[in-house]
Amino acid sequence: MDDIKAKLIPNTIFNDEEDEFSLKSHKETIPSIRQRNSQIHALENMDQNEEKEKLHELHSSLKRTSKAVAFSDDGPRKRAGFAAHEKRAPDMSSSTSEDEKRFVESFMVMEFSENTDSETICWILEKIRGKRIDGGAELLVRKEPLTKETRNLILHISATQMKFLELADDIGFMKQTKNGIIRNFNVACLDDFFYDENMAMEDILTSADRQIIIKYALENIRASEQEHHIPGTRVQLHHGQSIIQAAQHAEIITSLHSLHDKSKLRKLRHVWIKPTQPQPIDEIRNYFGESVGMYFSFLGFYTYALIVPTALGLLQMALSEETETVPFFCIFYVVWMKVFLELWKRKSSSHAYRWGTITMTNLDEPRVGYYGKLGRDFITGKLTLHYPKWKTYVQMYFVTAPIILLCISIAAFVTIFQFYVESYLAESFGLDSYIMYVPSIVNAIYIALSTVAYDKLATYLTDKENHRTQSQYERHRVNKLIVLEFVNNFLCLFYIAFVLQDMKMLKTQLMMQLIVLQFVQNVLENLFPYLKKKVGLIAVNTFVQSRYDQLQKEFEEYDQMGIQSLEPDDYRILRNKKESILDEYNTYDDYLELYIQFGYMVLFSSVAPMTSFWAILNNVIEIRLDAYKLCSFFKRPFARRTKNIGAWQLAFETLAVISIMTNCGILYLSPQMREMATNLSAETYAVSFLVIEHVLLGLTWFIYKAIPDTPLWVRVALARADYESRQALKRED
Repeated sequence: MDDIKAKLIPNTIFNDEEDEFSLKSHKETIPSIRQRNSQIHALENMDQNEEKEKLHELHSSLKRTSKAVAFSDDGPRKRAGFAAHEKRAPDMSSSTSEDEKRFVESFMVMEFSENTDSETICWILEKIRGKRIDGGAELLVRKEPLTKETRNLILHISATQMKFLELADDIGFMKQTKNGIIRNFNVACLDDFFYDENMAMEDILTSADRQIIIKYALENIRASEQEHHIPGTRVQLHHGQSIIQAAQHAEIITSLHSLHDKSKLRKLRHVWIKPTQPQPIDEIRNYFGESVGMYFSFLGFYTYALIVPTALGLLQMALSEETETVPFFCIFYVVWMKVFLELWKRKSSSHAYRWGTITMTNLDEPRVGYYGKLGRDFITGKLTLHYPKWKTYVQMYFVTAPIILLCISIAAFVTIFQFYVESYLAESFGLDSYIMYVPSIVNAIYIALSTVAYDKLATYLTDKENHRTQSQYERHRVNKLIVLEFVNNFLCLFYIAFVLQDMKMLKTQLMMQLIVLQFVQNVLENLFPYLKKKVGLIAVNTFVQSRYDQLQKEFEEYDQMGIQSLEPDDYRILRNKKESILDEYNTYDDYLELYIQFGYMVLFSSVAPMTSFWAILNNVIEIRLDAYKLCSFFKRPFARRTKNIGAWQLAFETLAVISIMTNCGILYLSPQMREMATNLSAETYAVSFLVIEHVLLGLTWFIYKAIPDTPLWVRVALARADYESRQALKRED
């Protein structure tokens, strides 16, 4: 025991009289906090009384030194600096029982299905609470107490402060250090990450970070070689499979979500919904995660970028009511959209660096809904799920593709039918009658409603294709949405522009679709969540029956396992009851809405420059409405780490390329250009526009090359961090 103690405790313990110490003399003697705590957990399993007494002495010694384990590359450091951290940092070697008593915040709520066997629940509980060496997650668990309204078991999950820091190190979070750079978080060098004198231990990790950590810990509870099924069920497991994901897929776990932190949410909402205040992007990211923060940053950046075309559109209205400015706006929008997209890449890179996600890569982990047969992995030799690629391709090309073609055909029929109706109304009531607007309004409403249907269709088809990873799944789903929504929203405008060649009708139809579509979407996306929040809780209380008598015996078993209950009047119980019925928020629908609006902006708005005004007006309202609905009508979304807007960046860039062709086509058909080219033959006139098209494509390529994706200061910071990491590695070697 003395030998173990000698290894764990530094040879030199700092005295109060010492002002500084030498990094060199202690570098090899002080292990990391994580190493020492894991060794302490192993020692705690000893049963001998004598060794328990020595363990207590060892624990006390470690408490006095655990706060001063970090070393930097700055050489000697003042003892006073560590004293400051001792005041603000909690004891990281405190016992689990003390953390069990606190259990201040529930970072995840897990709800089991009503017909789940108690044997299954007990086994999963042991996995969540068990030691890491035994395949557990070492998380803290509380259950909601049994009442007359209880229908099933609901668990609230959290973790100790030390566990959060350990897992942050495992995941590879990047955090700011004292010298201003962003580098991988290392719990052994904890002091380096107190970059502000007023920081506390809790400030190192954001609320979103802690949510990610709990989800990571749960999903990394994996089946061992001896565990072939979930006890009490027929659910098969293979070695290394995520047990929680398997339980979710088998609907043993029916809900896994996070609760809102009302105090933080109230402060955020107070600032966020004010139209005169800039968006608190960093605060949004800290609470909701990088994915949501990146979306709202993109929305704000795009809205600011619309100021330039809006100003030019107002100038155009002041100068002319006709389409004399079409040539200018055709070229302007090509340049504007490319500059906007390239500048956004720079801004997203800045966000990704400051948020510590710029170097992240997607792990090749199977997603929750992936299914297949067990087989040996060719690389690792482990049993993993395999699904034949040819089946995915068959689904994509012989099922998904025909269905999408059918949807395109329906959209084409609706478009042509609209013009037949307009022709009939024109003959019956005249072109100047207000009834002529009815077909356009009906078509715009149809487009808005079919957008919801296409979203569900794209999700269903992508589920059937059974893509292995989440990134593959999202990419294919977005691709389907892009095709369906492109045809649904823009086919009518293509028909007017290049078949009917009526620029005035194109302008009217474009403005009608844009305004009506935005109005209908704002009503739908805010009204439905509001009604669900108001009506849902009443419906649950009215129609759902209690299972109090059946659950009494099961809850006694959970009590015997040591699963403590929340207090009956705990605020989290009522909060979970209210929030569990809410919809889950995702950024898909909001990105899709921006994608459609951007298409109206760049594809045809050269004939109607005021579309940018209606777009910017909608976006200013959209930012505050989205902020309010996200804070009021949705569950707290799972925080997702991201370094950009993903597949949507390619979607916007694809629209930009297509817009070059549409704008050149509009320019080719414009009366002004035809008057200027009266002396040219039809062939020469057509070839000249092919040349213009290629010149514009070359211009976009030049803009792409001229504007780097990553700002210089970010590249310098990354190079500096890489240099310091290599130097630290050399010193360690």
